[in-house]
Amino acid sequence: MTTDAVTNSLGKPGKFQVLFYLYLAANWIYISWNHLGMTFIGAKTKHHCTVANSTDVSLLVPLKSKNGKSVWDGCHLFNGYNTSEKIPCPNGWTYDLPEGEATIISEWDLVCDNAYKANLATTMYFVGVMLGSLVFGTLSDKFGRRPVFLFTMFCPFVLGLFLFFIKNYVAFVVLRFFLGFVLQGLQIATFTSLVEIFATQYRTFTGLGVGIPWATGIMTMALFAYLIKDWHYIQLMSTTVCLFQIGLVWCFPESIRWLLINNRFDQAEKVIRNISTFNKIPFPQDIFDRTVNEVAKTEADKLDIKSYTIVDIFRSSVLRKRSLIMMVIWFSTSLGYYGLTLNISNLAGNKYLNYFISGALEIVIITSTMFVLNRFGRRRPLFAYCLVAATVLIIAGMLPKSNKSVQTLVTVFAIIGRMFLTGNFGTIFVYTSELYPTMMRNVGVGAGIFWARIAGIAAPQILLLGNYTADAVPFIMFGGLLLLSGLLALLLPETLNVKLSETLEEVRKFEILEGGQGEMSLFAEKENIELVS
Repeated sequence: MTTDAVTNSLGKPGKFQVLFYLYLAANWIYISWNHLGMTFIGAKTKHHCTVANSTDVSLLVPLKSKNGKSVWDGCHLFNGYNTSEKIPCPNGWTYDLPEGEATIISEWDLVCDNAYKANLATTMYFVGVMLGSLVFGTLSDKFGRRPVFLFTMFCPFVLGLFLFFIKNYVAFVVLRFFLGFVLQGLQIATFTSLVEIFATQYRTFTGLGVGIPWATGIMTMALFAYLIKDWHYIQLMSTTVCLFQIGLVWCFPESIRWLLINNRFDQAEKVIRNISTFNKIPFPQDIFDRTVNEVAKTEADKLDIKSYTIVDIFRSSVLRKRSLIMMVIWFSTSLGYYGLTLNISNLAGNKYLNYFISGALEIVIITSTMFVLNRFGRRRPLFAYCLVAATVLIIAGMLPKSNKSVQTLVTVFAIIGRMFLTGNFGTIFVYTSELYPTMMRNVGVGAGIFWARIAGIAAPQILLLGNYTADAVPFIMFGGLLLLSGLLALLLPETLNVKLSETLEEVRKFEILEGGQGEMSLFAEKENIELVS
């Protein structure tokens, strides 16, 4: 008997769980608006030096070579009509933007020597996201999911108002840093609460299912950005939409699992009774009593329970190998995903349509991955996703950008690669949790997510490197890392239909075995571990 027995008895799933999912999943829509919003807020913008008292700009603008072809230099002018001497733009820049469109680049002239600042703003946002995952993950475990949810639900609204009115780049970066910080707390609280409220057999669906509102956010952001165009209003819309949910925020119950583990049995009973009444099922008194007794016994034995850290993972040769492989896969997947998303505005074609299509394809791949993982396991789909994404991205990087047809093909390959990276994300969320024993599972998953956040920080800088070298560089870097990840995935054991390890001692028995698939299945056979049918 565990705390899972209580949630399993509350409907599979019940009406409450379905409505709770819809309410919390809606938060992921505007979380994706903000995590990926720099695609439009900081979209790369064509520009040239503003030329005073001249109707023939081309006579004063020099040419430069980029990607093997000549393009107009957007950062210099000839110092007169009959000289080859070049000078920085003396009168600022003129931007090639549709009427009504404004970005932080056009507002604060983040071009030429200041071009790095747009990418830096994105990097600092993801630094906030990384720190938020560390801080709010701890606070959520210590004080509960509900307090973290309430705090992080209101903060984006306040920060969004400040962002709407600020006129300074530094203030923008600081506020966006804190926005990423609190939104990651909201993401943690909503995801954990969703996973913990559903019956055990639905948790894989729940973990992957949050990708659907995320993708919905991508599609709706494309629509709103197309209609709004001005970055101030896009940012305001991305944060103030939480007001529509505040009226229901007090209906958010604390996690039953968290209440039971922290010996708050009276509060847990109240939440369970409310859910039972809402779902029109009897209160599971017998299951609740047995769970309380077991939790109380576990509490008495807590002094004998070791708390594991990342250091313990690296003491085991099996877990060390798995962890190093998964860290590479998490990093490469996140680097490619965020890099390609933030680069959509630089691809050929309509950036709004490209963004919308990429979101729609995410829903397709997420839905199909739910079935693929149950049919083909984890290792083979992960290898296939990495291989396809790596192939199309490397080809996209190597294609000469000589004409519009080829540029369109690059866009298609980039969107396809991004789609398979979404499948990667869904797979590694499930796979990582199954590769570790129960007592070290959170540590293992947390390490993977940490490297994903590092990749989010690095992605804008990889794109900036492409600006200074060649457009192909980011594509080839993303593809190369994914190819390595796919090959490394073949070294991992398959976990589908295998009873997973509970303790580190069980995992240590794997250390005498070698090979990929046989590593786990052979152990199951030798130790008479029952395979799940």
